[in-house]
Amino acid sequence: MIMLSVLTICSNSISITGAGGWLGLATALTWLIIAFFFRYSSLASLAAAAFAPVYYLFGDRVVWYAEKPVTLSILVMGLFLAWRHRENINRLLSGTESRLGAKK
Repeated sequence: MIMLSVLTICSNSISITGAGGWLGLATALTWLIIAFFFRYSSLASLAAAAFAPVYYLFGDRVVWYAEKPVTLSILVMGLFLAWRHRENINRLLSGTESRLGAKK
């Protein structure tokens, strides 16, 4: 479910920007790296959502031309994801969030 959220942000970012697969790839790789090292899917989703607008701006004039409305829409999508993950954020802060691969 959480990876689906990240993929939604990736696909929305790509379809809005026409940035091809590079923005989606960078965002998905962020999710994979954070999930691999920290074993928290929610943390990986939040990190990927936070970095999506940064990656979009880094790609400006290299892979695509960044536009302010697109940057803001990617940022808003990330903020919505953070709002949806507020319970997960509280569990992360309290140390009670379940880890990927952990037995229940």
